[in-house]
Formats: sequence, C-alpha cells, structure tokens
Amino acid sequence: MTAALELSQVTAGYHIGEPVLKNITLRLERGEMVGILGPNGAGKTTLFRLATGLMQPARGEVRIFGEACRKLMPKRRAQLIGVAPQSLDGLIPFSVQELVAMSRSVWRSHPWQPSHAGNDQRAVDRALALTDMSDLRHRPLDALSGGERQRAIVAMAITRESPLLLLDEATSHLDMNHRLEIMQIVERLNREKGITVLMISHDINLSADFCHRILLLDHGALVADGTPSAVLRSELLEAVYHCDIAVSRDPQRGVITVNPARRLPSLPPETGVRCHVIGGGGSAGELLRRLTLSDYRVSCGVLNSGDTDELTATALDIATTTEKPFSSVSAGSLAAARRMAADCRICIIAGTPFGPGNLANLVIAEDIQQRGGHVLIMQGIERRDYTPAKQATKRVQSLLDKGAQAWKHTAQLMQQLAFITVSQ
Repeated sequence: MTAALELSQVTAGYHIGEPVLKNITLRLERGEMVGILGPNGAGKTTLFRLATGLMQPARGEVRIFGEACRKLMPKRRAQLIGVAPQSLDGLIPFSVQELVAMSRSVWRSHPWQPSHAGNDQRAVDRALALTDMSDLRHRPLDALSGGERQRAIVAMAITRESPLLLLDEATSHLDMNHRLEIMQIVERLNREKGITVLMISHDINLSADFCHRILLLDHGALVADGTPSAVLRSELLEAVYHCDIAVSRDPQRGVITVNPARRLPSLPPETGVRCHVIGGGGSAGELLRRLTLSDYRVSCGVLNSGDTDELTATALDIATTTEKPFSSVSAGSLAAARRMAADCRICIIAGTPFGPGNLANLVIAEDIQQRGGHVLIMQGIERRDYTPAKQATKRVQSLLDKGAQAWKHTAQLMQQLAFITVSQ
C-alpha cells in the first residue's frame, strides 16, 4: 500500500545560507497519527510547507498517496490534504460559516456548484458543532478572539474530509478545555475514518498523549523517529532543547509527561564565579546567554571583530578581547585575553572550529588549568580541527588527560558548572 506521505532524501531551504532541512527521509503510513517536535528553527515549518506543497525541495522528492507532490494540480492537492495553519493571513471579510463552507469547494467541478449542497451543509454543521462554534457561525472572523478564530480554522480543515490532515500549532491559541477537545476530535477522525494526521506542536505532553509516533527535528536533521516512549527520553531531549528535562510516566494512564527544570540554576550574587569562554564562529552564543542568565561573570576571546559570538558578547555586556576580522590571533591580543582571564576559575571551550589562526586561544585554557582551575571542553574536537597535524586535538587531549571535563550540550554543561561551584 502506498504511504500517505513520503519524503525521500529531501533537502530544502529558502535560497539564503544553509538548507533548513538536510537529507530527510521519512514515511507516514495511512492511518498514522504523528507529531513533529523540535525547538524553534529546527525545520518543523519547512517540513510542513513541503508536505502541503507550498514549497518544493531543492533535492529529493515528496509524494502524497503515491503521487509526486510537485506534479499535483492545486485542486487535487487540496482534495488530498486538509490544513489547519497557525493563523490566517489577514482577516478576510467572511463569517465563520462562510469560511468553513469554502473548504468543501474542492470537491465540486465549479466552486459554487450547488449539487452537493445538502452534504456540504451537514459537513459544515458537524464541524462547527464539534469545535464548539455553532453559536458563532454568523460572526465575522475579525470579531472573533484568537482562540475562537483558531477553532474556526480547525473546523475548516476537518470539514474538507481529506485523507491527510496537517495541523500546524493548531491548539496554540486555545484554552485548556478546547485544546483537549480539538485533539479528541482529531483522534476520533484518525480512529474512525482512518485519516492520517501530521501535527506540529511545541506542546510535548499533548503530542505524547495523542500521537502514536513522534518525529524529533533539530537543526534540520531528523534525530529521532519512534514511539513517544522511545523518543521522549531525557538525555535526547536535553541535547535538543538545551535545558534540564525530567521525563516521567503517569502511573494510572501510562502517559509520558515531560517538564523542563523550573528555572536556570543561578548563583548567589556574592559568589562572583568567573568563567572565560573560548568561542568563535557563532559556536558560543547560546552558552554566553545561559551563563549570563545564571549570573556567572563571563569574559570571552580572542574573537574576530564582527564574529557572531563577538556581537552576542557585546549585546550582553560581556568583556571580550578581539582581533581584526579574518586575522589570526596576534601576540598582543592573546596577552590581553590572558590578562582578562587571570582571575578565572573556569574555562569553557565551546564547539568552535580550530585552525592555525585561533589555535593560540588554547593557551588561555592551559593557563587556567595550571592554576588549578577547571576546563570544560565540548566534545567532538577532532571533527572541527583544521590545524596541521591535528594540533588542536592533541592539545585538547592533553587538557583532558590532566583533568579537564568533556560536555555534549549546554544543559549538561550547566549541570557540571553547578557541581563545580557547589563543591568549592
């Protein structure tokens, strides 16, 4: 049997910079109910646009029920796919009933053909009743609240009765009661009519409760694909979302619940713990932000002027030593950075690539380690070492042999920092 949706080695983007999605292959079988999760910028909306046919891949192919999406006529695509977007572009001057009824036009040879008026009206009435919008059927869209408008959008999508239903944050503006009701409607359509459902959501717990399968995206890559229990694991989610995460299971219902740490760990103001960050190329931006929010006293460098990390540090009032753009670290800049880091107890090496131009920055980490301080190094140095004879890898290994610690992601690093701070 052909799949409801199939992406084969799809790469896609917006013609500016790197692709948003990179070599994605996935298959949604008919009758599945699948959730797409991931942080902002992971590629969820791009995948959604590919599935709706609003965007074509740069490479690879998207197929809807076995038909190549790029070859589908708009009307045929609309028959196969019902879409509930996050919002409507502009407030078109229609009533709720008019909006919902328009979605039935894809099944007519002419948009205003009345031959199926009876069936159309029944479908509209049913969708309005299910979404608790019957009493608002004659109200103009621009007179609705955000939550009411979102329920009208969902009613429009389910009225079409297409075999594939795509939901893009369809419950994001709804209150708790209507959020659950909408998901129960979708679940019922999936169960009773065999409609395939693909939903984007930032609500991990809602997805875990209703979806049979979870796709987890991060930086344009599909990092996990499986059942909620297989995908929603704390170590995987912490690596993707970069915060401490607790995963538990409801003992009565068996549903997985995911919660972030209550807040970022902060230091008492009087501690004054100093950290020096070795970054560059945008590798340390998230780290600088987290350290600032957690009240560490931070310095950074040597960075090239105009580097993304230098711009972030400047915005956060972080002391930084800089070098001219595209220039190697000079003796003078290195000496200034070493003076800046002279009272640091901790040095953090971010996931920056090393080449001959910035290899000298490792001297700062070696200084701090020799003074009895702590050095924390992001894993994977061998994959970002562009120095002759892998000099950066060798020097980092020497730091590790002398007691430096490795870290995989920001959440783990913050835990290591908290332990170091408390133990001293």
